Amino acid sequence: MNTKGNKNRIILIAVIMAIMVTALFLVVNITPLFITAYAFALISIAAFCFGNLYLIESSRSYPWFAAFPIRVWQYLITELVMSAVFVIIENLFKWSLPVQWLIFIHIILLGVFSIPLVLMKSGKEIIDARGEVVKQKVTTQRFMQADIESLIRKFPEHDNDLRKVADALRYSDPMSHSSLAAYEEQIQRKIILIDDGENIPEKCDELLRLIADRNSRVKITKN
Repeated sequence: MNTKGNKNRIILIAVIMAIMVTALFLVVNITPLFITAYAFALISIAAFCFGNLYLIESSRSYPWFAAFPIRVWQYLITELVMSAVFVIIENLFKWSLPVQWLIFIHIILLGVFSIPLVLMKSGKEIIDARGEVVKQKVTTQRFMQADIESLIRKFPEHDNDLRKVADALRYSDPMSHSSLAAYEEQIQRKIILIDDGENIPEKCDELLRLIADRNSRVKITKN
């Protein structure tokens, strides 16, 4: 209900701004310059409305989505102030900026305010993709730790050996280069093989060596 109310308020504000801009037809000379400024004012108001609705709908990723309405607010204010200056000058001093120049200035403004948003969106996508990789690797390591904990309960007589493996996994850096995937798959297979209950101390020693080797290579790839 609160979200719906916020949406209605944003739409109401946009409608009021559009009415106020339209009311200028009653007090200024209707010229090509004014018509052009009016059209861009409506575009900026629509962008303001869309930007704020976008924020309300997408609050799950606040830093990026907050940047969108903020930039739209900046564009709206800049556009309205600039257009108002030229319209006032035209009405008071009878000097008119060529319409094509006003359009050109607005295009430049759109570029100035749009390019940072495009760059921020690209950065967000890169961060999200990296986040998925991190999540996958952390989840995989937690599954291995859970498997070891299960083996500790199954083979309490080998608690000491299995705890060493569990500790080695717990303090391992989950983030590794893709070239080390083979090591990680081998560690997973070795953990599964412990379940047969044979030669557990030897298998734990081998796992500790594999984990240590993998960790050393992780450090090398990050230097």
